Amino acid sequence: MSTSPRIDLLGLAELDSQLAGDALFPDTLDAADEPVIRSARIESRRAFIEMKQLFMRAVENLEHRKAAWLRAQVRGAEDPIDLWLLRGPLLATLREDDVATRTMRAALYRSLDRTFPEAFGSAEAGALSSQRL
Repeated sequence: MSTSPRIDLLGLAELDSQLAGDALFPDTLDAADEPVIRSARIESRRAFIEMKQLFMRAVENLEHRKAAWLRAQVRGAEDPIDLWLLRGPLLATLREDDVATRTMRAALYRSLDRTFPEAFGSAEAGALSSQRL
C-alpha cells in the first residue's frame, strides 16, 4: 500500500470534513435526544411494517403474469424505498375495476401518501392549509 497522499479529484475529503460536525451523526447527539430518536425510529419501522403487510395482501392472490416476481420482491423488501419502487408494477397489476381492487388501490395510495407525503404534493397541501388558518 502506498504512503503517498491520495489525489482527491472530486473533493470528497472536504465534504467528509463538513459532515463530521453534522448533528445527525450519533456521536454528536445529546443524551436527551436519544429517546426522541428512538421513538421516531420505532414509529418509522412500524409504518414500514404496516405498509409491507398491505403490499403482501395486495400481491397474495394476484394471477398476473408477473405475480410470482412481485410476491418475491415485496417479500424481500427491507425498507420503504423498496416498496416505493414496486408501487408502479403492483398498481399496474391491480387494473381490474371491481370493488375489492379499487379498495386495495386506494389503501396502497393512502399508505404511500403517509410514508412519502412530499411525493404526491401532500406536504405542500398541508403547508397551504396551515397558512390559511
